[in-house]
Amino acid sequence: MTNSSALLPETRFHEIEQAIASFQKRFTEAHVYLAYHAALPIALTPHLTYCLWANFPMDIAKQDLKIPWIAVADLLLSPLCKEVGHELYEMDADLRNYLLDQMIQHPSFGQKRVEELAHFLLSYVQRELNDSKSSTQTLAQAQRWTALAYVYPEAVAHDLAITLAELTLSEKTEWLRLTSLTEAIATPLHQAHFQSLLGYLQGMRQLARGNHIQAESTLKSLPAHNNQIVVAGVTLPIPEFQDSNWHINPIAFKATSLRSFKFETAKLIRQPRFMRLGSRWIIERQEQQATLFYEQLERQVNLEMVRIPEGNYWMGTAQKEGDYHERPQHRVTITSFFLSRFPVTQAQWRAIAKTTKVRIELNSDPSDFQGDNLPVEHITWFEAIEFCERLQLQTGKPYRLPSEAEWEYACRAGTETPFYFGETISPQLASYDGSKRYRSGPKERSSKQTSEVGSHNAANAFGLDEMHGNVWEWCADHWYDDYTNAPADRSVRITNNRASPRVIRGGSWSHEPTICRSAYRNGIPPDNKVLTIGFRVAVSLQKANLK
Repeated sequence: MTNSSALLPETRFHEIEQAIASFQKRFTEAHVYLAYHAALPIALTPHLTYCLWANFPMDIAKQDLKIPWIAVADLLLSPLCKEVGHELYEMDADLRNYLLDQMIQHPSFGQKRVEELAHFLLSYVQRELNDSKSSTQTLAQAQRWTALAYVYPEAVAHDLAITLAELTLSEKTEWLRLTSLTEAIATPLHQAHFQSLLGYLQGMRQLARGNHIQAESTLKSLPAHNNQIVVAGVTLPIPEFQDSNWHINPIAFKATSLRSFKFETAKLIRQPRFMRLGSRWIIERQEQQATLFYEQLERQVNLEMVRIPEGNYWMGTAQKEGDYHERPQHRVTITSFFLSRFPVTQAQWRAIAKTTKVRIELNSDPSDFQGDNLPVEHITWFEAIEFCERLQLQTGKPYRLPSEAEWEYACRAGTETPFYFGETISPQLASYDGSKRYRSGPKERSSKQTSEVGSHNAANAFGLDEMHGNVWEWCADHWYDDYTNAPADRSVRITNNRASPRVIRGGSWSHEPTICRSAYRNGIPPDNKVLTIGFRVAVSLQKANLK
């Protein structure tokens, strides 16, 4: 974490240093250690401060900090805190950031202790989030966001953006409250590349205070497209000055035209040989029809977004297939959505990589194997998210990664077999390590690289291609070892940890067939760049936006 104290004016920096030195001189160095820990919550109560004292008596090396219990009262009643309500105390935002910086730089604590504190605070406020008093809920939510900012800033930015999207310009008090809260967690949000959110709130604060010229200048400086920005998958409209008044125009996009398309499905059928001397596998092909829309990215580059019908299915596997990662098998209901017909190609990637940045830069040519119609690979989860958010910014449609439940439903397309081809898989139908058999299925030579999307002409019943092999595909979900307590709908499962592994599905050109099954799942760190991993995009659209 960078030292946010370095951004303070010199006089303010010295004021804080002197205040802490005076506090330590009056009490002990151990008191300052408690102040480090108390700096993470946005507000303090005697009970919360006591719990911090009781739960963190040692440093990360398990050495006793020797903080006396009376330090709880000494801290709350000292000039480092001010009382803002009945048994409710706050530290100045600059002081909090300084103390947290000092903790991170201290060899006895470091970033590890900040993350431990954040997870403790998330557990502490959990019950209060459902309290009957709205004031208690509001404070608990602020505490939750503060804690999450240090371990999973994307979740905070998403929650804040959803809240902001629902506000009107007349709710000035709420704009100012959220601005004040965001200032308290500006450092971790800035480090997670959410400068556009911070700038947006700064402009809205100026607007709420009547500083219209400054507001217009700040809001115009944002990386916007069609007067909108995207924050953690949420589109926020930028207010416009029209007819001597400020307006927030509703977010709208042109209704999407649906069209039907034809495709060939492929099934592997075991056929007896002449005189029943053994058997062979044959491919049974059938022409079918489904619905899609085209998203034009460049003049000759389109995304084909296939409509996935609503339905339900058994997610995972029973005992005869797979392992514990794919169990317990459970019933899941999926609402209709759209999924790209193929994994994102290199041509599609380049078209979006050159558009307005949302959070991070994108390499326009990251792939190891080169070809416009080859799937893009060497993509991290964060880069896949950036692609989706840039696509959202350009089109106005809420593009995203599919959830794990959506991915498996779309892959199976009504089948319950290991592959949507049937009981086995063939190198004629997918790119994988074809030198290995699945059960008694056919085998040939293994794939040496990715293949052009659609080259096998072997779709499933929904019209999707390349769901088995070619490249792994990122899902939105964080990794869980199994399906215990998994949702019964398309919801994304997440943890409170930005570094948590993310789910990948489908296997790749280099993997054996068992890994390419519909139900097989794996998880890897979201910042890993691997030449076997790509992705496809999803979007949910209301009926009113379709024609």
